[in-house]
Amino acid sequence: MQTFELLDRFELLYPDSNISELRRAYIDKDLSSIFKIITDENKDDLRKLIMEDNTWKLWPILERYTDTQFTAAFKSFFVNNTEIWDDCFSRGQLESKLWLVNELQKTKVDLGTVFLCAGWYATLSVMLFESSIKVDKIRSFDIDPKCAKIAEVFNKPWFEDNWRFKASNVDIMDFDWSEVPAPSDGTIGNFYYMTDSNSKQVQMRDNPDTIINTSCEHIPNFTEWYNKIPVGKLVVLQSNNYFEVDEHVNCSVDLEDFSRQTSMSSTLYEGELQLEKYTRFMKIGYK
Repeated sequence: MQTFELLDRFELLYPDSNISELRRAYIDKDLSSIFKIITDENKDDLRKLIMEDNTWKLWPILERYTDTQFTAAFKSFFVNNTEIWDDCFSRGQLESKLWLVNELQKTKVDLGTVFLCAGWYATLSVMLFESSIKVDKIRSFDIDPKCAKIAEVFNKPWFEDNWRFKASNVDIMDFDWSEVPAPSDGTIGNFYYMTDSNSKQVQMRDNPDTIINTSCEHIPNFTEWYNKIPVGKLVVLQSNNYFEVDEHVNCSVDLEDFSRQTSMSSTLYEGELQLEKYTRFMKIGYK
């Protein structure tokens, strides 16, 4: 991503920081903004970033103004020339996830173990871990094999904390939600495989308390997938009406249409968010 795009996104995520002044100083060369944020400690970094467009100086400045793993992740991508799909940090994506986090915080529910289905790069996990929401661990699953390593960079502190976060290349349609007890330890949950630090396949078994899918529009057999989820699970679901994208094979016409697809025994929240190109729909509740 370009520096101005990152500054715009960080300003969206952290409106109470000095990022807005930094963005104006960088984009507009606004002297009033520069004077508001310049200090003896950061003046050399600011000069090189603003006057010389030295991206290397962006990271220490962001570290001063924000306390988020996103800074370390994007620095790692920059240093290592890691290619990611920029849309993961688009305004629409971030506004949708901020909405989700804000509404979840209002419910005051404990998410416990989370299965993030069709999790992509798991930027949502960073936002959940850094929020006031109670989360034990998050498992992110995506059918695209390129996603897991990038997701683990985004979530590195929790990945390194005994796998509080772990991503895996899994087709979410393959989960067995029957919850048959495992004979060895009596636990219940889904078998799946993850790759450890030595590139070895490790068999895992987890019983999620919460199932999140913010990509329902991408799921061709959505009804089949949703019907498999056991009754009583907390589910957080998002879709949209952006029919113009070929990969969006399960869009909803409106919130009522989305609600019909996602019947719940108890709904904690239901609403829509108007974005620039489409409307995002969301439901939170118990299956």
